[in-house]
Amino acid sequence: MKWGILATGNIAKKFASTINQMSNENEQLAAVGSRHMDSAKAFAREYDIPRYYDSYEALVNDPDVEAVYVATPNSLHYENCRLCLEHGKHVLCEKPFTINEKQAQELYRLAKDKHLFIMEGLWIWFLPLYNRLRNILLQGTIGEIKHISCQYGFVATGARKERKFNSALGGGALLDIGIYNLGFLRIVTGCNPQNVETTKVHINENGTDDYSCLKLTYNDGCIAESVQTIGQELKRNARIEGTKGSIYLPDFQHAKTLILEVEGKEPETIECPVDINGFEYEIREAGRCIASGNSASDIYTPEDSIALTRLMYDIRMSWSEADMKIVIIYASVHHNNTKKIVDAIADEYGVDIIDAAKITEKDLSGYDLIGFASGIYFGKMHQAVINFAEVNLPENKDVFLMCTYGGRPVFDSIKGIIKEKQGRIVGEFSCKGYDTFGPFKLIGGISKGHPDKNDLDNAKAFFKGLCK
Repeated sequence: MKWGILATGNIAKKFASTINQMSNENEQLAAVGSRHMDSAKAFAREYDIPRYYDSYEALVNDPDVEAVYVATPNSLHYENCRLCLEHGKHVLCEKPFTINEKQAQELYRLAKDKHLFIMEGLWIWFLPLYNRLRNILLQGTIGEIKHISCQYGFVATGARKERKFNSALGGGALLDIGIYNLGFLRIVTGCNPQNVETTKVHINENGTDDYSCLKLTYNDGCIAESVQTIGQELKRNARIEGTKGSIYLPDFQHAKTLILEVEGKEPETIECPVDINGFEYEIREAGRCIASGNSASDIYTPEDSIALTRLMYDIRMSWSEADMKIVIIYASVHHNNTKKIVDAIADEYGVDIIDAAKITEKDLSGYDLIGFASGIYFGKMHQAVINFAEVNLPENKDVFLMCTYGGRPVFDSIKGIIKEKQGRIVGEFSCKGYDTFGPFKLIGGISKGHPDKNDLDNAKAFFKGLCK
């Protein structure tokens, strides 16, 4: 398989290193894409990749690339995966797959429609030790499972901390590493929990979770406890307790060893080393499925992936701060593209809205969350919105940004103002909008029919996520 890598962060480096060690399995790196040419060039040089690009669009247009590994921040997975699929590329996307269930469903449906493969890269799912674990549980060796516990924690520092705590990038402990905990629980139980209770959660000054403790109850009476944190060091261990014995994993993420204790028998240590570093198994699964013409894995199924996405989304939603006061300042002057988005949100959630083209001053100090929305005009947001932000945005506020576009989304024009006022950007949303500017008028405009119902639903899902 000829792979392209989309983004050049640490996880992309691990993937590239793995592929280079799988050359005897006909796996090879064909190209890498970054938003910065220097990063792409350096990455290509380090991992002996023949071609490098300064845009994701250029990468997916490379005819030699058959499949793409998406390694961008969490909040960008949906749009990046969609870009790959729309350009005829198979996709392996780093976990978490998407921010919400609807996005996940859309990607799996699009891949199926286009006869392409897509899978969330939850690499632990394919580790050899978990095959042994599944067999032990299936055979009833430890009896009926009554209790499961797992924990995972590390201290995020420096640039890593900034990225993992950033809500606009889909940060927080649950999305970043909690998926390993919840994925492990699904491997063990094979089903969704009946009930989930957050016994403790800490939301930091960035509006993201750096610690949570969850209690999950299953239909058969099994109770699980999951702790995930990016604010303290915790050993990645897990324990499964049954009516006839128990299983202990000293490191459930890298999962090379388990200790089996059965009543009346001596403890047994089972070792299952990996061939390279563990990533090779999800890569092999992707290759197997693509060679077979499958659009998804029958081992880590879309149903599994969507269920975990839904579970994490519902948990995050349950952490909502009640009675937030929210306002959206917008400008929508040509085709009402942005107004449709804003109205859809306002109708469902009852937020205040202000038309910046009509109102130039407003005291925003009483709002907990402030949104700015418009179309893109000459490569920036509408000047009325920019002017409004300059005059009225208080300091130290949580801000979200929305735009509709014909060409591409651009938020740079207002980000500088927010930064000057020590604001925090907690989310960004964009979708296509009908555009008849300049030469587009000659062809009847572009992005006809947008924003459509799907765009409006995505906007509402985005907004709902901000409020929780």
